[in-house]
Amino acid sequence: MGEEDEKQQQVDKHNWGSEELSKVSDTRDEKDDQDLQLNPDALGNLFNSSAPARPKINIKKDDLQLIMNELELSEATVRSKLIETNGDVKAALRSLCGL
Repeated sequence: MGEEDEKQQQVDKHNWGSEELSKVSDTRDEKDDQDLQLNPDALGNLFNSSAPARPKINIKKDDLQLIMNELELSEATVRSKLIETNGDVKAALRSLCGL
């Protein structure tokens, strides 16, 4: 009977560890569930409060083509500079030339 008692004690030790582990896992799962309940509201607020709308800036194709041809720059570079200067061709040219 001595061997059976030792085996039973070893089994109890192993079971104790797995029981404790399951308790920790259950506690963590419950906490995660509580966190998930708060997140939809936070995500909704995040998507609803977008960046302030920028005013619409009209860029003429002729102005865009003129700067692209004269300074040999890409369309993206010229377009971003025209947007930055609110469509003012003279200000865009000065800025691109470094004046």
